[in-house]
Amino acid sequence: MELAYQIIVSALVTLLLVSLFMFILYKIRQFRTNREVRTVYYNSISRIWLGVMMLSFGLNSIIQFGTAVSYIVGILFIVIGAYNIWYFNKARKKFKGNLPIEEKAWEEFEKNKNRNK
Repeated sequence: MELAYQIIVSALVTLLLVSLFMFILYKIRQFRTNREVRTVYYNSISRIWLGVMMLSFGLNSIIQFGTAVSYIVGILFIVIGAYNIWYFNKARKKFKGNLPIEEKAWEEFEKNKNRNK
C-alpha cells in the first residue's frame, strides 16, 4: 500500500509540474503571436493546462493530507479545474475551426502589403 501511495503522489506531482510548464509555454506563445485568432487559441490551450494543474493539485491535497480542510480545498480545486478544462476545451474547438480562415486572410494581407511596397 505504501508503494502505491508513493507512486500516486509522484505521478500527481509530475502532472502538476508538466501542466505548469505547458501553461507557461502556451502563455509565451500567446504573447509572442501577432494574430488575434491564434492569440485566443493559445490562451484557451493554456487555460486547459491551468485546469489540469488545478485538478492535480486538488487530488494531491486530498491524497496527501487527510484533514477536513484539505478535502474542502481539494474538492474546490477539482471542481474549478474540471470546469476550466471543459469550458476552454469548447473554446479551443471553436477557435481551431477559425485558424484556416485566419491563415488565408493573413496570406492575403501579406500579399497586399508586399504589393504596395
